[in-house]
Parts: sequence; structure tokens; C-alpha cells
Amino acid sequence: MNLLLADLHKFVGYSGGIEHVLSRMAFAMAERGFTVSVVMADEKEGEPFYPFPDSCHFYNLFHMAGMKPVHMSALGKGLREVTRLFSQEGARDRNYKMLAAAAPQLEKVLEREKPNVIVSFREPTGRLLLEGLSTDIPVISMLHNDPDEIFAHSPANEKRALEKSAAVQALMPSFISKAKKYLRHDHLVYIPNAVNIPDLTADPGQDRRTYTITNVGRITGRTKRQHLLVEAFSLLAKDFPDWQVELWGDTYDKAYVATIKRLISKNGLEDRVHLRGTTKDMAPVWQHTDIFAFPSHHEGFPLALTEAMGVGIPAIGYKSCPAVNELIHDGENGFLVDDGAGPLAEALRKLMESPALRRKMGQNAQESMKPFAPHVVWDEWDRLIQEVGKKIELRFE
Repeated sequence: MNLLLADLHKFVGYSGGIEHVLSRMAFAMAERGFTVSVVMADEKEGEPFYPFPDSCHFYNLFHMAGMKPVHMSALGKGLREVTRLFSQEGARDRNYKMLAAAAPQLEKVLEREKPNVIVSFREPTGRLLLEGLSTDIPVISMLHNDPDEIFAHSPANEKRALEKSAAVQALMPSFISKAKKYLRHDHLVYIPNAVNIPDLTADPGQDRRTYTITNVGRITGRTKRQHLLVEAFSLLAKDFPDWQVELWGDTYDKAYVATIKRLISKNGLEDRVHLRGTTKDMAPVWQHTDIFAFPSHHEGFPLALTEAMGVGIPAIGYKSCPAVNELIHDGENGFLVDDGAGPLAEALRKLMESPALRRKMGQNAQESMKPFAPHVVWDEWDRLIQEVGKKIELRFE
């Protein structure tokens, strides 16, 4: 079966969670015998941050061989951002219209690869396939976030397009009912992300010279909110001189990164709070991590959180954060706290004071991640893709 993975989004040097999932799925499905191709879209030319199988045909829609490069005009981008001030829906419509300029290139990919099934990783991608091209190829649309976050400001045409999907996948059981508020669709499926756990077990209870609180995620204010961790640590730093904080993640949000740096300097934490950037090798990070702190506002199925828990590190998140509040079981594998720096600091203190508690919660965290083992999740995807592909074959017989 020919499988096309489609994520019409930037990828050159970009280490986003969705891109990580796409890379993993490409390898997993190729190992299961699928002929896998991937299409993405970046105005830059270069290699993806995450790798793909050697057998995989990879296309950058904006730089297709033999076709004119596609560029989103500066005027179009400016109008999109002005529109965003008044209407997020309008901004998403403008962004889609710029993306739709690459429809001929996408048609060329479909002609070459002849996919039996397409997996769409973002809503605008699904819209271009199902509305812009009106393809008869079955499309499985993935929802990589809380549906309330995805669809609260989604254009009506985008929702109508996704309703044409052969199946819609949600990352948490609770997201199914949320998605039904926005989409009239009878094939909504729960499949979580696969937790790709390194071959190691952390020991957050061990004696160290320096102890580490880690956060992994894009350094950005609306979603990840690392400033709350810096503020929480500032309330504890004097009491715990042998502790530090490491922030790992892409720093493309320059304004927010500057805010974080000012906050670190204001609290005199330059030697205690470190922005580490990105890495493709997380094993050393997990080995020296004692607590994973995750002050996100909203999530779909956070890979960094689940990987940290999967190697045996206790985690702290907010009760109000979707997905996080289902993965962390308060008092068992970590702590769920009320929003704000103060409650986060209180939970950090409990774990910082007790190596035994860190070790116990870490062991519970590792056990709680077993249902998300890669072979379990990719088997579910294999079954869904086969099911969707067979239905379309029967329809045309």
C-alpha cells in the first residue's frame, strides 16, 4: 500500500513536535511494509530536522524539481498579520490562500506517488487536499492539539473540509467529544502518540553534586510558558543552592526568548537557569534530570513530557492543561497544580526536598507510560490505515 504523509509546514531546521511524530510514523510504517512518501512545504531549501527512511520519497512543495518555486509574498504575510489583529479566522483563511498557491505541486506529488491513503498532519493541509483539490484519495486527518484550541477560531470552510476525511484521529479520549462539537463526523478515532523511550532508566533519587529541573519545548509564551518555571524557581533558588534549571527547545520566538533572558537576569539566575537550544540526542538530558517541569497552557499529547516520564522522571504540570491533566496522575507519578508560579514552586519544593519521593514517583511515571509503547500505537495506526484503504477499494469495485 502506498502511504503519503502530508504536513504543509516549514521543516528546515525546525524541531516541532508534529514534525517529530511525522518522522517516527514514516519509519514505523516503512518497517511495516508500506511504501511511504512525505510532502512538506518550506520557503527555505534544506534538510528536515528529523530524518526519514532512505526508501522514502521526500518533497518540498515550495521547491519541486521542474516546477517554479512557490513563495508566500511579503504583502500577503503582512495582510495576514494585520488581519490577525481583528480576526484569527480571517488570518487562517489568508494563510490558506497563500498555501493553496502550491496546489499544482501537490497534484504532481499525488500523480507520481499514487497514494492509497493520505495522512494529513495539519488542518490547512487537509483543507487543501479535501477542498482545494477535492481528492478521492482517502485522507485521515490528525488533530495534534486540544480540539477547543484547534477549532475555536477555525474558518468554517476548514471544518467543512475536514468533515470529508475518511477518519479523524484525536490524541486523547476526552478529545473525541470535544471534536464532535465542531465536526459532523462519524469516524473519530482515539490513537495517542507513541512514546519513544530511550534504552535507559533515570534515577532522579540519586545523590548528585548538581540537581536539575528540566523543561523541553519551544521557548514560546502562549503555549509553553517557560517564564512561569523561571518565576517559580526564583522563589526557591536561595533555599536550594545545588539546583539548576535547563530549558531545552527552539528559540525562534525571539521576543519571548528576550523576555525569558530579562527575567533570568532580573532574578540573578544567570548561573542557575540555562537556555540549551535543541538536540537530537535526549538520552544525556534525561540521565541528569531530577524533575520535569511543564507549565504549558494547552497540549495535544506532549512528547517531551511522556518521554521524561517514560524514563522514570517525576513531572509537574497544571490541572488546567488539557492532555497534561490526563497523563500526570496527581500524587502518583507527579503533581498537578493550580495555575501560576506559586503553586508550581510549592510542588517543586516537595520533590526537591525528597529524593525518595522523586524516585517513587519516577518509577510510577515509567509504569504509566507503557500503554503508549511504540509497537502498540503503530499497530493501531496500521489497522486504521488498512481499514480506510480497504473501504475505498470496496467502493470502487
